[in-house]
Amino acid sequence: MKKIIYSLLALSLILSCSDTDDHGVDVNNFDGIYFVDGTSDYLIDNNGAPKLIELASTTTKGSDRTYTIEIDESSTAVAGVDYDLTSSSVTIPAGSSSATFAINGNFDAATPEGVTLKLYVSDSDMTIVYNMGIFQYCVSDIAGMYSMTTTYGYHDFLPTYETNTQDMEIVELGGGAYSIADFTGGLYSDGPYSGAYSTSATYAEITENCGLISWSGQSDPWGAMIPLEGGENSVDANGVITINWYCEGYGEFGESIYTPL
Repeated sequence: MKKIIYSLLALSLILSCSDTDDHGVDVNNFDGIYFVDGTSDYLIDNNGAPKLIELASTTTKGSDRTYTIEIDESSTAVAGVDYDLTSSSVTIPAGSSSATFAINGNFDAATPEGVTLKLYVSDSDMTIVYNMGIFQYCVSDIAGMYSMTTTYGYHDFLPTYETNTQDMEIVELGGGAYSIADFTGGLYSDGPYSGAYSTSATYAEITENCGLISWSGQSDPWGAMIPLEGGENSVDANGVITINWYCEGYGEFGESIYTPL
């Protein structure tokens, strides 16, 4: 029989809604296997906790059922480098309708940008697919007071106000997110834009993960504030933060260095 690739969503759409289990599978009219979660992200921290994946069946059997775990060639994650499978197969025991298997991620090899892992399990009638993103996750703790020095690459009043230094607090919002009350280093609050254009501090929210700073959806009065192309946005081993920002509206940009106080 030709094998058909099912996702959990597809099963819930094509099967009858009567007598369904929690996953939308019609247990009266369908005999098969499925992943309880068809897709997920694996955030690897330095505690080394494995990722558990549950394989389920719509029926129980009187004997063990063993399935081979196979890796799709489209995966960018490399076995033995980014992850290790604890076993190449998973067995649903007799009298049971599910079983779990584990993937161990490599914290040192993982990156915040992540890699993809696509694995599948087959029986005589179908192939089911599990998609996973593997990412490095670090506990973030950059909240506090800093001495911020901003060096400007362009604004309307250069060479006046070429640099500015002031104390700045980075406030924790939770989940690796933080707020900065004046992202452009005083240009819009204490600097020449305040008097000339009646501007105020440019509030922004950033995220930090494993030493990388990122943000999106932030703006000044004239447009988006984005990472400067080619600029560094990171936290070094001493806790010094470097942020390179660019204002799309009129092209202001600069590098802000935050040194812990």
